[in-house]
Amino acid sequence: MKIMSFASLAGPGLDTLRSLGDLELDPWDEHVPIQVHSGPDLLDRIDGVQVLLVEADPVSRDVIESAESLSVIGTCRGDPVNVDIESATKAEIPVLRAPGRNADAVAELTIGLIFGVVRGIVAADSDIRAGRWVVDERIPQQRYRSREVAGMTVGLVGCGAVGQATARRLAGLGAKVIAFDPYADPNALADLGVELVELDTLLERADIVSIHAAVTPETRGMLGTEEFARMKQGTYFVNSARFGIADEDAVVDALRSGHLAGAAFDHFEGEFLQPDHPLLSMPNVVLTPHIGGQTAETIENHTRAMADGLEALLGGREPPNTVNPEVLPAFFASR
Repeated sequence: MKIMSFASLAGPGLDTLRSLGDLELDPWDEHVPIQVHSGPDLLDRIDGVQVLLVEADPVSRDVIESAESLSVIGTCRGDPVNVDIESATKAEIPVLRAPGRNADAVAELTIGLIFGVVRGIVAADSDIRAGRWVVDERIPQQRYRSREVAGMTVGLVGCGAVGQATARRLAGLGAKVIAFDPYADPNALADLGVELVELDTLLERADIVSIHAAVTPETRGMLGTEEFARMKQGTYFVNSARFGIADEDAVVDALRSGHLAGAAFDHFEGEFLQPDHPLLSMPNVVLTPHIGGQTAETIENHTRAMADGLEALLGGREPPNTVNPEVLPAFFASR
């Protein structure tokens, strides 16, 4: 069996994959500049390949319909947005994913963003580098007096794998954690000491609102002008998920008015901000370039998910990380 991976792989799962077939490894992110394959280019690269592993490369309907040898697709992501699932299902090709692969990594960055914006770490660093001690007749000990996270109430909007990993860390810091997630298991959250509440209640009670929901038609723009107005004066807003959860104009207006004490983001629409974007000029805003999941452990986790899933498929068992399990009877029969 020929396995082609355009995703980075590492850890014990890599040895398992090599034991399952002839593995060719050409990660997209080890090229400078990056190398993402699509369409005819991707099709040429997977000629004769039975198992395709991707992370950034889009696997379209045309590729799926034309790749005659392709039997399994693995996407090293929690949300398999880069694979046409409908076409794969029609072609009876199982699609594997890697749920929770970056949960701990994103949770750690979330905690970093919280400290960064609440304690003014980034702005204070900029003051030191620019030689600013007195600003508007105020010394740093006046400008950067803030609150301790211990004792604050943090509201998590979305409490899946990343939200729960964040909750565990916040509890260890002494914060009170509440969450809004209509799909969460209340018992699982209760075991973590997380109180499940309605969204309006969360917005009214939280000192820090932290976003951990996926962007869907249901959640895009779910936090608008009315929702930000419900937040307490001086609330901090942290978004280590997708930018589109909050209406951009609403969050900028809340920062400009001072209703929000600060904000932090790890993602933007289109990945980048234009040079004249208002967030860039706000000293109480912390910005990072979509690096939440960028750890060695994330790669090891998605490698293990791919290896375990493929090993189960080849052994005639249903992997728990199959996106389209309805194709498995036909897949097993064909083998």
